[in-house]
Amino acid sequence: MATFSSDILRKLARFFALLLKSSLRRACYTLRIFYALLRRLGHMCIRLGHDTSSTRRLQEELRPAICSSGLPTSHTLPTYINQPGDRPRSTLAVQVDIASPQHPLYSTPPSHPNFRDDSSIGTIDDIPASNASFDSGLPQIVNTPDEPQFVFSGHAAAPPKPIKLVPIIPTDVKRYDRNIKMKWAEPNCFVIAPKDNKYVEEVQYGWRDFVHPEGPRVYYHHETRVFTDADMRLGKMDSKKLLGMAKALKDYAKSQPDVQARIDERTELVLELNTEKGNTNIINSCGYYFVDHGKRVIFWAHSYTCEPHGEILFNVKAAKRLSHIKYSLESQYWYHCELYPHNRYLSRQIFEELREIIVHANAETITSDTSLAPFDGNELAKMLDLMDRVEGSIDKMHAYSVCVVARFMRLFTKVKYTNFCGQPGVRVDADRSIYYKEGHERETLIFRLLNLILWYGPRKHYKRVQRVWVDEIINAPRWKDFINQLDNEWLGFTIYSTVMLAVDVSFLAVPGIIGPSLETSPVIAVYMSSLCSAGSLVVAVLLVDQSKDYQTAEDGALYMSLMTNGIPGIENLALMHSLPYALLVWAMAFFGLALSIFIFNTNDVVTRATMIPGWTIVLILTLWPTMWPTMNTPVGWLLKFVKSLPHQSERVVQYLRSSRHPELDQMFIGGTNDQVA
Repeated sequence: MATFSSDILRKLARFFALLLKSSLRRACYTLRIFYALLRRLGHMCIRLGHDTSSTRRLQEELRPAICSSGLPTSHTLPTYINQPGDRPRSTLAVQVDIASPQHPLYSTPPSHPNFRDDSSIGTIDDIPASNASFDSGLPQIVNTPDEPQFVFSGHAAAPPKPIKLVPIIPTDVKRYDRNIKMKWAEPNCFVIAPKDNKYVEEVQYGWRDFVHPEGPRVYYHHETRVFTDADMRLGKMDSKKLLGMAKALKDYAKSQPDVQARIDERTELVLELNTEKGNTNIINSCGYYFVDHGKRVIFWAHSYTCEPHGEILFNVKAAKRLSHIKYSLESQYWYHCELYPHNRYLSRQIFEELREIIVHANAETITSDTSLAPFDGNELAKMLDLMDRVEGSIDKMHAYSVCVVARFMRLFTKVKYTNFCGQPGVRVDADRSIYYKEGHERETLIFRLLNLILWYGPRKHYKRVQRVWVDEIINAPRWKDFINQLDNEWLGFTIYSTVMLAVDVSFLAVPGIIGPSLETSPVIAVYMSSLCSAGSLVVAVLLVDQSKDYQTAEDGALYMSLMTNGIPGIENLALMHSLPYALLVWAMAFFGLALSIFIFNTNDVVTRATMIPGWTIVLILTLWPTMWPTMNTPVGWLLKFVKSLPHQSERVVQYLRSSRHPELDQMFIGGTNDQVA
């Protein structure tokens, strides 16, 4: 009986101990929840009844404590108010202002509070979900000595650090350089329940999201006409802070006398945010530019410095007039329309302008070998066929067609800039330089000497390179033809070199060629012929392999810049390209020398009497194609050559001498003033 009573007392004591422990644990968890709640409310001014994004974030923070304490989890469902809007009013459509000379290329529809595009992917315009993760205050633009900055005010706590404000251009938008990686994992099992019928992601209030034809998601605020690539989904980027910066930028622009006239209801603003890696709420810098649809240009509220190798000047020398640089700004405008083609109408005026440009470029490629068009005839024919398909998208909001037209216009406008369209020194032929280069076109002494040694091959390649690398600019169709021509030439030399190498080896294998009774002169000549044949073969194969790395115009421009960036310049490249030809000719010359020595190394008078005339005739006929441009007839050339033999030394000196080397007069002619005609 005593044992039974002690067991009951022990169990009761254990029960009360567990009950007390559980109560204390619940009390601790409850205190932790209230402490976290008070801490969050102390740093943020939020209203739980109206801010679903902050409520959801607060629940995520408190959920571990709630779940571990065993308390029931409460969910606050956001209220969705979807009000489909009407189509933009016809009075604001693009076609109304087609006759105007300042008509914008593309016009976005008006800012309509109830406008909603049902084709938009994941757009919920009327969700009151502005991110209140931090109190951004009222941003203001402050021009510091180094750079303008966004400075925030109106904070109860310490304000965030200033954000650097940077004027940018559309090519500075790092859409293709985000380098966002997803975790590589094994295929997971995903269950789609019958209730899962919502396949869109919610965006914050006032924003609309679009999927670019190439795949990236972009965002547009219809009231402020702001485009951005920043993630404006619920719980991501702070919409209030972003819109505050946009408003501060527009207010600052309107306060500038030189800019305020360009800010109207059609002006668009693009914001490119540089955020902290791993935390999109920390903004390090903000790039921006405004879009003027009337003039087809971009502009800024601050001064923008165009670097020589930047995308505006584009390494074009002598670009000093705004009427010329305007084409580069227009090219950037078209790239903006290519980046953000949504919510725009394609006007007939722009469509017809592009079609006329393509028709003229196609006709120019047919009738001229020096066309400035950035496409060849086949590509232009395909573009004309494509324009017939795009014609059905006129006066419609078709993002894919808008993107295509904007890309074509960007490329053609860039060509106008690089060729000084509308300027006094405009380039009208693709192989014509528009710069005055005193002394730059004269060949150097070393190049003239090597040109003689390499059988005049370097000069031919020098002229080819000059025709394709004009003013350090490459025309894409001409570059393709240039590379194809070089590849075919080098591949042909590989065949000739292989045959020549086989002939040399076969010649050495003939009985009696190599023996103690025969002199070694023809053997040495055959050896030299074999070495030259092998060298020509190896160099040709290497050059063909290297040419595969610069087939496009962009790669070709980089390659040409590297190869011609030095004292020799184009001469270095011309010498290298002529090596397969020169080595092959030397291989044939050495083989001919060996064969001649072998033939004339005999005491037979009949053989010599027969072969000397034949050898002379073959030599003249061999040199005839080379010397034909400088003579009328072979006999006339031979007579002139015999008469000029006493003056050949002076002629060689005159050929090697140029105005850049006057010291040769004193060195070779002895200071006389006699000039060779």
